[in-house]
Order: sequence, then structure tokens, then C-alpha cells
Amino acid sequence: MVLKGRKPVVYIPTPKNISDNAEVFEMRGTGEVFVDYESYLKRYEDLAQRKYVDAVNGKSGLTFWEALDSEAKSSDAIENIFPSVLKDPILRKVQFSTIGRIDELVNAVYDEFKKDFFPGETVHVFFPDGEQFWGQIREKAKSVNDLLRKLCAVAYADPDRFPMIRGPDGTIQRPSFSRYFVRLPETDKEALVDDKHLRRDKKIFTKQNLRSFLRNSLQREAWQGAPWLVKEHLAIQYRLPMEIPAHLMQDAKLLASKQQMLQMKPPKGRRSNKSEEIARQQREMVAMQQMQQHPGAPHPQQGYHQQMPMPGQMAARPPPPPIVIRYPIEDLELPPKHDGMTRPQLSFFTDEQKDYIMSGRRVTFDDISLESMTHLLEIWNTLNVQCEVYVIDSFTFDDFVDAMKYREVDPLCELFEEVHCAVLSLLVDKNGKAQIVPPLRDVTTEADAASSEAHDDSEYSTPQPDVPARSTRSRLSHVDTAYDNGRTPTTDKPHRASEILAGRGWKGRIAARDYKDGGWQVILVGLLHQMSTVPTWKTACENILVELAPIDAPTTPDATKNRYAALEVNLRISALQLITQLSIRTHGIKNFLEACLEDMTEVRKRKIEHQREKKACMEELQVKDRDRKILWPQNMPDSPKTESAEPVSVSGDGDRDGDDTLETNVAGSSGNEEDAPAEGRSLRRASDRKRKRDEDSVRREKEKAEKAEAAKEKNKQSKEFKKLLKDIEELKAQLLEHEGKIQECDADLREANVHRTKMLGMDRFCNRYYWFERNGQPFGGLPTSSTADYGYANARLWVQGPSDLEADGYINLPPDEQKQYRARFGVSTTERRKREEGASSLLSAEEWGFYDDEARLDHLIGWLDDKGLREKKLRKELCEWRDKIVEYMDVYKKFRAEQAEQKVEAEEEAASRVSTRHKAQEEQAGPRERCMRWTNDMAIREQGYLHSQPEKKVQAKSRSKQVKGVATLVSRSTGKPVTRQGASYSFK
Repeated sequence: MVLKGRKPVVYIPTPKNISDNAEVFEMRGTGEVFVDYESYLKRYEDLAQRKYVDAVNGKSGLTFWEALDSEAKSSDAIENIFPSVLKDPILRKVQFSTIGRIDELVNAVYDEFKKDFFPGETVHVFFPDGEQFWGQIREKAKSVNDLLRKLCAVAYADPDRFPMIRGPDGTIQRPSFSRYFVRLPETDKEALVDDKHLRRDKKIFTKQNLRSFLRNSLQREAWQGAPWLVKEHLAIQYRLPMEIPAHLMQDAKLLASKQQMLQMKPPKGRRSNKSEEIARQQREMVAMQQMQQHPGAPHPQQGYHQQMPMPGQMAARPPPPPIVIRYPIEDLELPPKHDGMTRPQLSFFTDEQKDYIMSGRRVTFDDISLESMTHLLEIWNTLNVQCEVYVIDSFTFDDFVDAMKYREVDPLCELFEEVHCAVLSLLVDKNGKAQIVPPLRDVTTEADAASSEAHDDSEYSTPQPDVPARSTRSRLSHVDTAYDNGRTPTTDKPHRASEILAGRGWKGRIAARDYKDGGWQVILVGLLHQMSTVPTWKTACENILVELAPIDAPTTPDATKNRYAALEVNLRISALQLITQLSIRTHGIKNFLEACLEDMTEVRKRKIEHQREKKACMEELQVKDRDRKILWPQNMPDSPKTESAEPVSVSGDGDRDGDDTLETNVAGSSGNEEDAPAEGRSLRRASDRKRKRDEDSVRREKEKAEKAEAAKEKNKQSKEFKKLLKDIEELKAQLLEHEGKIQECDADLREANVHRTKMLGMDRFCNRYYWFERNGQPFGGLPTSSTADYGYANARLWVQGPSDLEADGYINLPPDEQKQYRARFGVSTTERRKREEGASSLLSAEEWGFYDDEARLDHLIGWLDDKGLREKKLRKELCEWRDKIVEYMDVYKKFRAEQAEQKVEAEEEAASRVSTRHKAQEEQAGPRERCMRWTNDMAIREQGYLHSQPEKKVQAKSRSKQVKGVATLVSRSTGKPVTRQGASYSFK
């Protein structure tokens, strides 16, 4: 059975209705028949590919014919080598086995049969006296009588095996064993031996041979959990059962799996009443178990109620095993905890939003609404992540909100002006070509080509009292001529947006960068008027245009500018969100995303190279460190030694005669003993002492030479050891350098991942958690930004409520499902949510809260349960990013404290001044001081002018000048200097 892609090769069936005279082509090895040569060649090329596997021995990389020949040879070899006595019991053992991998099946069979022998098998017999003989198993000795055998059949797997004996204290006094009658052909005798004195031929019963035998004998279907089946001819030969048990069928497996899912995990999405479906599936499960117990019973659909077992039969069956819950599971399937721990209370951006949530949503908004928070975060994140495309410097979220609430016309807020003009400039290039894909349908009268100068030559609308019947230009300008002719306006017109454009289209105005003196406000009116033709945007655009271009108000640019300055903040946010959403569909954004993808590919390659070098460095360091440990004992510093003087006895050397005075005196003299006078009595043992002194002298000289040689060798080893230590330090420095470069690559990948905002995860009630600095932007904003000294960008962990689909699918259940949930846990899902989230619960995706405190963040991490599917992932992400989130939360707190302190000092200084006029001006300028500090340094560096003031050249400030002597990285895709991380980041 040749395999391809782990599946048996499927042969092409023979075509039908082939005439006897037709020319056919037969494929060698497969017997397939083809009626045309092209099909034959195509099949031949497929079989000639080296993608086929010999299923018997597992050889791969073969052609079909090579695999077929290999299988034939392997099958013959296995039939001849593998013991025939073992085939029957082994095949009987593995029939219908559900062990998944062939390796595990081989191990299980080998472990079970390696000490079990069968009649007729040739074995090697070892006797206690050291004799060895080849023998043949005649019979397995019986361990107990028939009655005991029946009892053992219940307690033991093998009734012919002598059971284990345990002592009163539970210790094993005798392990289980088996005995065999073995015929010894060499001695023509029989012996009774146990399994410890028998052994098979090591060259025959091996795992490799067993694996080949099983591969050649077994097959199974291609679905997960399918049982192993002995091939049909072998099952017939050894009279093995061939009918697959009902509980091992694929339908039974699927039904059991589905039943377990229904018990453990509720369906996702919008739920419905499925009690009848669950009851029906439970009945089918019981029927399937009945079929397993009674194979001859009919199918459940063939009179199921008549086949139910009697109560006595039900009692006789063993109880089903308990369901083992494998965590994590659906979060709301975990029982509620009664420890009184709730999710930490959320903070809200304004006091109105907090009062709205805490009071049960009975407060109206005069300031920023919760719905507008979604738009604010979306705009801020988009402009900061893709700031290179918009050519706008990064800015903090707080400054952005202050700028959107800024209402003064003089002085202008640069941040407020620049964000609008930067977005508009992306929609149309200076040549007047729209960059939006797909383009918007035109609804205003404008020339086909707009000049790039301040004034274009777009045609103005002229009075057209009668429109020709053949005209296909169905534009609102045909109706707007009533205003030019002084006619009474129609009552169905809610605004005068088309009149504000005065016949000069918004595309030509953007191409000319006509933004000053109310220019961009007029462009915004025309753009929103055109976007209102799209049903998705119609309502939002009409609500804004009614306020910006009312029926009874003048249509001059100055009046439009003043009306936008006085526009309600939520409408201003909605207008900016609409055009920002439109700018996402431009060529500039598309090219930027493609460049980021290419950049990420290059960074990944660079990271892999650094990882490879780091691995090689670590391996070399391990070798060097092993050598250091070997050389360390020889290079340890010498321990301090105390010089010991040779003891001198006052009474001589203690000879038995006690007369050593003369010897001592002579020994202490400087002369040689041979020249000493022979007067007086002779010195005893003089020759021995002389010989000893000579030996000591020679020994000292030898030791001195050895010490000198050792010192020389030690000095040489010390140099090698020092060099080794130096190499180790250099390797450690290289290792740190590679780790730093890998961290830089990770930071580059994080900042280049601009394609979508990644959420941290969802909790049990499907609230979404965002830390917007996680991807697409530096943690503290661009380091070259004018407000980079703030040190933060957003610094909040934002929480968004669940969407309607998620709320209906998990929380707002139908009454019958709520009843079932209450029966299981004693509380409904809505009550549980109120109890575990507290008063700051978010009910929809339009509601936002945040955390900006380390203690509450840690409380949140502790509240999450990692046994739930969603909260396990969320908890993992929060733990991974916790230190970085807390770091910027602390930066934000410190910055707010410094700002509060500066405000108090400014108020005290203002109060001490005499001039009330200056005091009033400072008090008026105080609230908008922060958002007025920001300047668009990126536009000044790259364009030489601001978006809102295109003809005014501005020099870059000193803080944003390039440092002399430092190379500037230039992006290959845009040709612009990189701005995010200096030398460590570039969009190539």
C-alpha cells in the first residue's frame, strides 16, 4: 500500500464504454487505463515524482514504482523474518486499537510481549548453573485450578500468570511471574523454567521488525481517532473479528464529541433555544451506548423506545466514567467565585461620563459623549501610527482632546489646524488627482482639471432655468442656481453646503492647498456634502452640515470658519472622524502599509541573523567556560604559607648514649667532617649522617629545579588562562551586543506593525482591553516631537464594552437559557455581571473606561481567571506588558503632578501682579496652554512649511535640528529621513 501525503494512493478507475478497437494506454504498476496519451503522460509524471512512501518500512522520497518494489521486498522479508507464532496474538491485540501514533503502538506491543512466550516459539534458555540451550516452548504452566483461574480472570489480565504476593505492610514479597514447559532438542529433555530464564533471539523480535510487521499488516481510515484495522486477508487467515464496534465508529465519535461540547461549552454568537436539539442528541447517545452493549439491536431510528434496557439491566452496567474537564473552557461556564472580589472600578475621561455610567445612564452630555470617545481614540491612533504618511508630528491624547475643544479664532491652535489640513492634503495631490480608492461620486460643479496655484480655473455654476432632457449630469448645482438668482429657497433643503463652495470644487481647493482664512472649513463642507450621498455616512454628514451651512446664514468662508469654531465638540469630532476614515482608502496609506510589510521582512531577516550569531556565540562561550573550569584549579592563587624553622633539640638528637654534644658542635661547624681532627673518641654513625646530608642536599636541589620548572609552566599556563578569561569576557560582551540588537529588532517590528490595532484580549464578559502604544508607535511618542519631553503618548489601559453580538451571545441570554444557567450556578448571567463588575460596568461597544493606576492594574490581573479561554489569553498579555504599562502610567502621573504644580505657581504669580488686564489674559490662556505648545516639526523639516500655511516658509526650531556629525537614515521607499527611533528604525 504505497502512500502519498500519508494517504494511500488512489487509483484512477477504468473508463466505461471503451470500444474493442480503441487504442488505450496502461500504466505500469497500477493497471490504470487511459484512452488518450496526454492523460497517460500526466499520470506518468505524477507517479515519477519522488513524493511516495513505502508504507511497510517508512522509506520516503521514492517514486511510485520504487516504493512498490520496496514494499514487495519488505513484505517478503517480514514474512520470513518475523516469528509466525507471534503474529496471531499480536494481531489479535492490535485489532481495533485506538492508539494514535504507530510509534506508540509499537512501544505498547513490544513492552507487553517481550516477556510473554507462546507454544511453538524458539527461545534461549538460561539455567542457574550457567548452562545455556536453545529450546522450544511446549506449554505455559497453569498457576491455579479452574476456580481460581475464573477469579483471576476478573482481577488479573493474564490468568496463567502467577500473581503477585504482598505482605501485611503492603510490600511486595513475590512479584508476578509465568512458568513454561520447554523442550530441549539438544538433550532430548524438558525443563520447567520461569520467564526470567527465557529470552528470544535479539535479531528477530526487535522494535524495527515489529514496526515493519505492523505497517505491513494494519490500516485505518483517514479521520482523527480511527481505530487500527488488520487487513482483510490477514483477519480472515487468523480468524479475527472484522466488525468494528459501534462505539469506535466515526459517527459515534462525532456524537460523543458533540455531546461533550454541549455540556462543557456553549455555542458562540447569538444563542437560541436548543433544548429539543440537546434532548434528541442525548437520546441518540443513549441509543449508541445500547448498540455497543447489544450489537444486534436495531438503529435508534428503527423503534428506539422498544429497545430501552430494563431497570435491572441498567443497574448491572457500570457507571460511566466522570467527565474530565480540560481547562481552559468558556469563561462563563466557570462557576462564580464567592470571595467578594470584583473587577477594579474604571476611570472615565470626564466627570460627565462617570456620572452617566454610575447613575444608571440617566445623565445627558454637554461635553464629550461616550460615543465620541470611540472616534477620538480612532483618530488619535490613526494619525500617530501613520504619522509619516500624514506628515504630522506625534501628539499626546490629552493635547488632542484639548485641541478639539478649542474654540478661539485668534490665536489659532496649530494642532487643531494641522490635523484637519494634513488629512485633507492626503485626499488630493497637488496635481489635482484624487487619491481615494474607489473615488467618490461627484455631486458639485467643478472643472475636470484643477490648477495647483492658489486660484484655479474651475467653471462656476451659471443660471440654468431649464435643464435639457438629455442631460446626464444630475447634480445638486442645478438646483443651487436658485440661490444665485435670488429665488426663494426650497423648504426641503436642510443646508446650503453647495452654495458655500461657490462653484469651485473641493478637489481643486485641496490641490491648490487653499486652507487659510476659512479655506479648509469650506473644503470640509464640500467634502461632507459629497460624502452624504453614501448611505452609511448620510446621517452623520447631514447633522454636521445643518450646523455648518444653515439655511438662514451667510455662506462666506469667514462665516464658515466662525461657525466651525463654535460647532459643538461632538460634531467636530464626528467630522474629523469621517474624513480620517476616508483618508484610509488613499494610495498613500496603501503604499505605506506595503512599505511597512517589506520593512518587517527585512527586520525579521536581520533578527534571525542576530539570533544565529548569538547562538554561535553562546556555544563558543560554553566551550571556553568549560576550559576555564578545567584550568581553574591550576591557576588558583597560592594560599599564604608560614615559614617553619627546623626544630633544634637542646639536648642533642636524643641518641640512646646521650653523648651528642660533640656531634652537635661538629655539625654546627663550618668545616667538613672529613677534615675534622681525629682527636677524642670517634663519632658513631658518622657515615650514615653524611649520607643522609648528601641525600637531603640532592633532594633539595631536585625540588628546587622542579619548583623552577613548575613556576615556568605555571607562568605559561597563567598566560593561557588569562587569555582564556579575556576571550570569555569578549564573548559575553558580544552576547550582550547581539541581545541588544535582537531587542532593537523586536522594537522595530512592533513599531512597523501598523496594519491594525491589536487588543490585549477580552474578559469573561467580552470587554475589550487596549493599550494603544502596544504596536505601531513608540511608547512615548516620536523622540523628535515638540512635546517629546512629556514622556508619554496615551498612558492608559483602555476598556471597551462588548458589542451587541457578543452581549446577546454570552450575557443577554433568552429566558429559558437564563433559567438553565441559574439552575447551574444560582445566578443569571446579567446578575453575575453586575455583581462581578460593580457599578462601572460597560454595556455596549460605544462605552469606554480606562485604568491609569498600578494598584488597580494588579487588582485586575488578580481578578482574571486563567481557567477561562478569553481571560487566560488576556492575563498572559497583561502580565507580559505589565511593567511597560506601569512605567508609562508613572510617567503620566509625574507629568500631571508637575503640571499641577506649575499651574499653582502661575496662579500665585498672576495674583501678585497689579495689572488686571494681564491677569485676565493669563487666566484665559491657562486652560489652552498645553495644546498650544505643540508644533508640527515634521512638516517643517520635510516640507519647509505647515499644512495650514503652505506658502509660509518656516525654519525648523533648534530642538529639531540634526546634530552635526551624525548620519541621517533615509527611507528607501519614501526618500525621507526616518523619524521614529533614529538610527534603530527605518521604513526601507
